[in-house]
Amino acid sequence: MPQDPLLKNDDWGQPKEMTPTETHKFKERTPFFILASLALGIEIWAARIWLTKGMDNSTIIGIHLGVVVTLALWTGLSHHSGQGRQLAYLLTLLTAVLGPFGTGGTLFTSGLYYWFKRSATPFSEWYESLFPDFEHPEIKKIYEKAVDESIFHPQKNPVIPFIDVLHYGTINQKQAMIVLLIKNHHGKFANVLRKALEDSDGSVRVLAAKGMTKIEQYFLDQNMELESRYRGNKISHSEFLKTQIENDDEYLYSGILDDIRAREVRIRSLKACKKYLRLHPEDLDIRFIMGRILLRDGQSDQAFDWFEDCIEKGFTSPKIYAWYFECMYRMGEFKKLQEKAALYFDKIEKFKAVFQPDVYEVIKVWAGQRIDTHLDTDPDSEKYTDFSNNQVFTTVMKTEKA
Repeated sequence: MPQDPLLKNDDWGQPKEMTPTETHKFKERTPFFILASLALGIEIWAARIWLTKGMDNSTIIGIHLGVVVTLALWTGLSHHSGQGRQLAYLLTLLTAVLGPFGTGGTLFTSGLYYWFKRSATPFSEWYESLFPDFEHPEIKKIYEKAVDESIFHPQKNPVIPFIDVLHYGTINQKQAMIVLLIKNHHGKFANVLRKALEDSDGSVRVLAAKGMTKIEQYFLDQNMELESRYRGNKISHSEFLKTQIENDDEYLYSGILDDIRAREVRIRSLKACKKYLRLHPEDLDIRFIMGRILLRDGQSDQAFDWFEDCIEKGFTSPKIYAWYFECMYRMGEFKKLQEKAALYFDKIEKFKAVFQPDVYEVIKVWAGQRIDTHLDTDPDSEKYTDFSNNQVFTTVMKTEKA
């Protein structure tokens, strides 16, 4: 039996726009068109009489004023709403100024307007599709359904990747997904948001662009608030530098920056790291961030020297060790990577509980240690102990935010 989609249109539960019934529309439009047609007929008859000199000018003017007054009274006394009232006012005004030309033009325009309105999307619905409410209560309901373990039970429903929702979902499903990604943003979601910028539906593209702007504005506001607190002497210089470095680190890993802007942020953050570490050289988190920025900036040699210097001086942590090995892998120094992994493995063993299991196993492989899982079920297999330089150190995605 086919399964229901995770995000149903009905889940939005948004109230339908209160629109007049067809009977009400007919009762409102019919008198307008009848009166406008009569006014047009009288105006054309009066103009024809005037052109043939069949009646004096004062009588013609009186007939014209009579038509205008009748239209004005009908407009003021009848119960119009919305565009109906506006068209009634327009009919009266243009008839008074332009005579039969104004009446005929208004009648023709009104006909086109009501014909187009039959298939046009109401402005409120169009606007809501472009800018859905980020605080809509049903968004939380959809999110709870998305993370409900019972929905993703392996024998009941498969996990639905965000990119599949973007490719195959309805417009409402795509919008719901984008709102969720924005409200619970992580750097790994950035590729989906970027892909949404190329979606065939305009409302999805606009919402994704708005989301990217909203995320970037959040980081800018954080930095502006931090600078305001620093200028107001509410935080020390050291606190200002450390918070700025941490904010820039999150900003760099948000995934929304282009290459030029990311380069600017990295340069600024490196300067702040150097200033901060002169005051607090024992801060392992900032030491790690500085080395990682150097590596992501393409300065693998400098990053390797930095992490090696940290380790030799006793400034060690799981993150520093992992990215120290990553530097050697990026540099293609596989033999050195094996030697260093074996040299520091006893110390790394102490951090085993802190490492992600897969990262720890990779380091263990490079150190030439026997492993118990993942490779083979035969404990005597050579696969446990014989590793070549072709085996890679894959911690880029594992330790980005480890």
